[in-house]
Amino acid sequence: MPSTVYKGDLAEVTFGHESGMVITHDHWTNAQSWTSANVANTDTTTITFNGGATAGLFSGTDELKYPVGLLAGCTLRMMQPTPGTGNFDLDDFAITGNVYTITHNAGSVITVTPQMKFIGDSAAGDNIVIDALGCPAWDNAMDYHANAQSSNESVLTDQFVGLAATITLPETKVEILRSHVVGIGRDVVVQVPQKISNEGGTLDTMMNSARWLYYCLGNEAVADITGHGGDVQVEPAGAHTKAIAMGDNYIEFSSTMTSVPAVNNFICVIDTDPVYFPTDNYDPTAGTLWTGAQTSFTKAERNEMRRVIGIDETVGTARRIYVDDPFCFDHAAGTEVRKIILDAGGNTGSPNFDITAANYGDITNKNSRLLFSGWHLPSFAIETSMRTRDIGSYNAATDLPTDGAAAPGSANDSKQLTRIYKGCKVKDWSLTADADAEAKLSINFDALMCYTDTGRLENSNKGDRYTAHRMFENTGNGPLERKLAGIAPNTEKPFMFYNGSITAFGQTMAQVTNFNLTGNNNTVTHYTVRGSSGAERRNTAGDSLEQIPFGGSRNPALIVEGKNEYELSMTIIVDDPLLWHEFRTNRERNDSNPITLTMTKAGPGTDREQIVVIIDDYIIAEAPLQIPDDKGVIKSELKIKPKHVKVISHDALLHC
Repeated sequence: MPSTVYKGDLAEVTFGHESGMVITHDHWTNAQSWTSANVANTDTTTITFNGGATAGLFSGTDELKYPVGLLAGCTLRMMQPTPGTGNFDLDDFAITGNVYTITHNAGSVITVTPQMKFIGDSAAGDNIVIDALGCPAWDNAMDYHANAQSSNESVLTDQFVGLAATITLPETKVEILRSHVVGIGRDVVVQVPQKISNEGGTLDTMMNSARWLYYCLGNEAVADITGHGGDVQVEPAGAHTKAIAMGDNYIEFSSTMTSVPAVNNFICVIDTDPVYFPTDNYDPTAGTLWTGAQTSFTKAERNEMRRVIGIDETVGTARRIYVDDPFCFDHAAGTEVRKIILDAGGNTGSPNFDITAANYGDITNKNSRLLFSGWHLPSFAIETSMRTRDIGSYNAATDLPTDGAAAPGSANDSKQLTRIYKGCKVKDWSLTADADAEAKLSINFDALMCYTDTGRLENSNKGDRYTAHRMFENTGNGPLERKLAGIAPNTEKPFMFYNGSITAFGQTMAQVTNFNLTGNNNTVTHYTVRGSSGAERRNTAGDSLEQIPFGGSRNPALIVEGKNEYELSMTIIVDDPLLWHEFRTNRERNDSNPITLTMTKAGPGTDREQIVVIIDDYIIAEAPLQIPDDKGVIKSELKIKPKHVKVISHDALLHC
């Protein structure tokens, strides 16, 4: 008899980037627009899309391709690139500083608080900007329907979470105000919910790739892919590309694209303008440029790679490529843009793991990326679903004997519970490598809020509104799909410490038994005053249909990173006095003599998967040399304080 309880082997966890949205009047169709209207007796305004849009970001007619309620708590701004060119001047963030919070979204309607200043129709020049924090990248393949039973909603939380040994989801806690009142006995009289927090998430992985280090450090640059093999120009250098600002989630062109990419292609911005790294050695402008092979460098090109999630080249001058993750750097107008079309093998520039005997382990069209700390951390969303039966979501399952065979409340009901923790950022992390063991990465993270699919609570036509991602059932269920999910076939094996090497103090260290690098981003969540009476939605039938309670008004609004702090510890079997002299003289080693941990996966090929962890501008804080009681080898547990950490990865990933 099938299980009637939730079990760990029937639970799924995936994750994805947070990208935000930009909705521009007259894009997607030549009549796409919206109308704002105040809601009586509340401090809210509805934004209703009404131009008949059926393409790109919209399905049906003007129905936003975004799960019901998932935008609650997100920040919305009205923007006019040229002030005064649209109708929403009174709400233009650049002029007024007005910021709005989304309390609900469904179909063609978004509700915000407080009330907007301008009430009426949009015009050319008006833009709606929804910030990336708390807004997972939208899924072009999703479909909204008024009935939960017929809806097929999702976002791009479709990425492989890694070889997770354990995962702890952020714990939702409610702070409750409880008060006694004079003259009314001894029991509590006033009891109301206040702040809601989602904290304490942890993820312990056996490292098969460096992708989670992107979320630990914050910036990613890739080596130039020109001539990579099969990559195609979207726009040549100096052509129609408009300037890209740091934080943008789209590329805009002033004329028709040379070669229009498709959704789920990958694009690369080829930008030779360097980004410089802090260094104590010399002026970084005169230093070494990283091109993929160097471990001692002071600058790198600003090349960036992203997944295409939407193409807006429908009418007029609407020519945009929307991507799944905001850009890390500014890019000048005329920057070259190239595309890679995913392929199940190694064609069209797609990275591919070689399984031939002579070259086993080589990565055809190998990508080289550099990860390093910057002014901010990217946020991400964690999707988790659990069920009592090994079947997919009711609304989109392909593994059911007949339609409706597992309807909510039926004998075959899987009782699926789907949640998305959004607005997640890494608080601190630890990379550990022990002798004769795999490299391990542990991260701790908090989330801003938790979305829950409530389609099973609707009064009629109940179902799973949200189609949960099941990594090897409906997401990474083929070679090409696995590449898209970030786990290309044959790349799932972890990096092993015994296939690694360490250099430090200008020499190769042969006697290291343990390597532990920790980082602390000092992230802090902040609550702000942004709720209002009437902004909180309630269901008078009794069961709450709010996917995020109270429209997100009682959750933290911000999760902000603070100072970076790194520490490295290494256990070394001592065989010469070098370490003691390094310690006692308190010298700071700069980027010309970094500590490097290099791990390469096994195989006869020369272009295998590899990770190089670089620690520079460091001082040894402790180097004990105690004589052991057992008369055995003398070991030293080094404590090292670095200023900077950088990671180079050669792999089959296209974007972390």
